[in-house]
Amino acid sequence: MTPQPTGRRHHRWRTATAAIAATTLLAVAGCAGSSLSDADTTATEIRIGLIVPKSGPYKAIGDDQAAGWRLALDKLGGKLGGRPVRVIEADEGDGRATALASARKLIEQDKVLALVGGGTAETVQTLYPLLNESKVPLIGMGGRPSTIADPTYLWSTSWLSQETGASIAGYLRTTIGNGRVWVIGPDYIGGRDQIGGFVTAFRKAGGQLANPGGEPTWTPWAPAPTTEFSPYLTKIKEAKPAAVYTFYAGGSAIEFVKQYRQYGITTPLYASGFLTEGAPLAALKEQAKGIYTTLNYSSTLDNAANRDFVRRFTSANDGKLPNLYHVCAWDAALVLDRAIAEALAQPDAPATTPTGTAPAPGNAASSSPTASNAASAAASGLTSQTLTAALPRVGSIDSPRGAWQFGPTNHTPVQAYYLREVAQDGQVWVNRTVQTLTTLGS
Repeated sequence: MTPQPTGRRHHRWRTATAAIAATTLLAVAGCAGSSLSDADTTATEIRIGLIVPKSGPYKAIGDDQAAGWRLALDKLGGKLGGRPVRVIEADEGDGRATALASARKLIEQDKVLALVGGGTAETVQTLYPLLNESKVPLIGMGGRPSTIADPTYLWSTSWLSQETGASIAGYLRTTIGNGRVWVIGPDYIGGRDQIGGFVTAFRKAGGQLANPGGEPTWTPWAPAPTTEFSPYLTKIKEAKPAAVYTFYAGGSAIEFVKQYRQYGITTPLYASGFLTEGAPLAALKEQAKGIYTTLNYSSTLDNAANRDFVRRFTSANDGKLPNLYHVCAWDAALVLDRAIAEALAQPDAPATTPTGTAPAPGNAASSSPTASNAASAAASGLTSQTLTAALPRVGSIDSPRGAWQFGPTNHTPVQAYYLREVAQDGQVWVNRTVQTLTTLGS
């Protein structure tokens, strides 16, 4: 599916520093999290903190996340739950000290109702103690680590990092038969989860690794991600495995594929979808041809929500196609819109446990209030905690990736994963949908 741009231009985003007249926001003492005052009215502005990589190795991902978020707010008329929203943006940086400082400012100085963003699993891991301390929820749009013990204040519209590799393991085991797979990835929490998810599921299916000692090969992440892969590619070429499986994103993904081709390695390359998602595919083009990946979205998916989303996105971005980072940010806005409406209508309702059942497309929960209902509801009591209590009640999200809802254990989407192949569609290169692999989420 290659949509054509309509020519309609997306109107400019209001900057986070725009002056908003006659608006007063008060901090709530104690551990109740950010809040609006008891004098709240339907015109009261809601503050949301958007924290994405604006610098560092994943800046391109942050740019995509911000674009998807803005497009969703445009669709929603600049409101969430029927309320005007002010978005205050901050830099995630490399996911450690920069991310923590940015999040603290958003929570403690800007008094945001909720955080949204997080490009990497490392950022989510870094912010996790702060979320519990402040009781301000984060709607995660990027990597979700496996190390979160209590996700009360963490709800992800993206993926659980272990699931991506796990989703393709059985397929690859069947495809290569008794052949062995060389596995390689970056040595940080996101890489460990992504690669670990594949290896565990692959071994469970009876697969074996071609790496020395039968263990994955890890490339350095700190002080900077590896971009020189020649020592590793030499070993891969000598080993002659039946296939290679990897996870890289951003600049490392681009360099890995370029050097893989330069070394003349003909071994089939399989990967977590981030290898060819967004900026890497735009940079690699034909060099990525024939790479098979697994991910929970492709711009070629044929469903009504995706057709509308692609049309909106291409119209606003000179014909450029969207990617998963745009989708996760788009869905984060839809989640907050639904949750804020729910919290306004039922501020005293207890949290419920999501069922974790994969919803059928078009069966979005009908019990959640509309934005107009929320606007007429009593406004007092809209706090970070009442918002958190409402998040389990948002029901099914009619997403471009296919309908999904939060799982009860990890608060990650119960969603389909797709096998994709890089191919040319007219004048553009796409991750063409080949088949649905499985449904995962918890």
